[in-house]
Amino acid sequence: MKPKTKLHHEIIDKAQYLFKIDNKILSWVKADCLEHKGFATKTRVICMDCGSSFSPELVNRKRASCPHCNTKLKIEQTKKRTDKQHIFVGYADIIDRFQVLRYFEVIGYYKAGESSRYYTSEIIQQWILPNGKHEYYGQNHTLNSHADSWGGPMEIRKHYPNYYIPSNKYEVYPKKYHPDSKFKPEYKKYGIDANLRGLTFLEAIKLLPESPMAETLLKAKQYALLERLNDHYSATYRYWPSIKICLRNKYFIKDARFYIDYLELLQHFGKDLRNAHYVCPKNLKKEHDLLVAKRKRQRDREQAASRREKLLKEEKVFEKLKKSMLTDIAFSDGKIKVHVLENVKEYIEEGDAMHHCVSGYALKEDSLVFSARIRGKRIETVEVSLKQLKVVQCRGLQNRNTEYHDQIIELVNKNMHVIKERLQSKSKKQVPIKDVSHLMPAVLCV
Repeated sequence: MKPKTKLHHEIIDKAQYLFKIDNKILSWVKADCLEHKGFATKTRVICMDCGSSFSPELVNRKRASCPHCNTKLKIEQTKKRTDKQHIFVGYADIIDRFQVLRYFEVIGYYKAGESSRYYTSEIIQQWILPNGKHEYYGQNHTLNSHADSWGGPMEIRKHYPNYYIPSNKYEVYPKKYHPDSKFKPEYKKYGIDANLRGLTFLEAIKLLPESPMAETLLKAKQYALLERLNDHYSATYRYWPSIKICLRNKYFIKDARFYIDYLELLQHFGKDLRNAHYVCPKNLKKEHDLLVAKRKRQRDREQAASRREKLLKEEKVFEKLKKSMLTDIAFSDGKIKVHVLENVKEYIEEGDAMHHCVSGYALKEDSLVFSARIRGKRIETVEVSLKQLKVVQCRGLQNRNTEYHDQIIELVNKNMHVIKERLQSKSKKQVPIKDVSHLMPAVLCV
């Protein structure tokens, strides 16, 4: 946009005298910000910095030094031959009364057999007055569902929020600030320097004067928690006493979301959130995963209890489906005794004891379930289809077959006539329903 105010003209005039530092930025980015990778196969390793290949024998614990360019590489097992890195970095300077933040886009292209290529461009500048008022001077940022790119001439830019882009599209989250960055004393007292992470500079100068917590986290270099505080203030505030224990013990948190989730699990299980033993675990992932597994087991028990309660309420339905003429069915070969499960409670007890889901079969209309036992000990659970009059499944503890599996199935099949006779007797006692379907018009069910 064309400059409209005296401030706009002042910013444009001063911007013309800024030193071009693209090469300085690129040298620093290549050394300190970008990853140096080696893509390895069984036969060779490709240095993605210089494109040369060398023997995998030089690799030690996924690290190697390229014999051609002496670059220290992080080795990845892959057949890829190309790569790309894309980052944003910042440089802070003081120009008269302005705090100036200059942001650069750096893109690295890598290909086997070729030297790496880099593209560096200054995309946007933030000119900040002592009262906090600021203006953007830079390229246009195209941000939509099809593109996210910077381009065009350097000029005054304004962001007009809309439904699709409510946040400021000219705000940049740099990976790092150049170590030669200069910040005004009024900002440095809050801990703002070249190590600023997790917040943009504008977010920092807005949040830090109002939040001692944010200032504490920044000075402690807990950048992940600082970002979490900015996005989800309530969660960080809720566990602030635990976080302070981390700070006192110099316990560094890399993933704030993961850590807050861990604290929520500790709270759920009634652990002491002011005890360093719990809030500063040596292996956070291990302890977190143990609590997640424990919580899952707890939920499974709660769900199982809920299902049992629901089934017990359906006892009348069960009696209507199964009880009449299908109780007291039992047979034995002298060693193995097989008897029908006669009520919902017995289904639940069988499922709990055998660690399978037979309790869900209580209201299955076509199913009749038996428990096979030896001297009162449960061996396997047998399901018989009432329509087909055959064994459809026979399962032991945790759905495993036992040494008596075939013998149990043979015993049930030999006595299938008992079930058939009970069903025939049941059908004779029921009043038949006259079929009138031929008198009803066809209806399409939706």
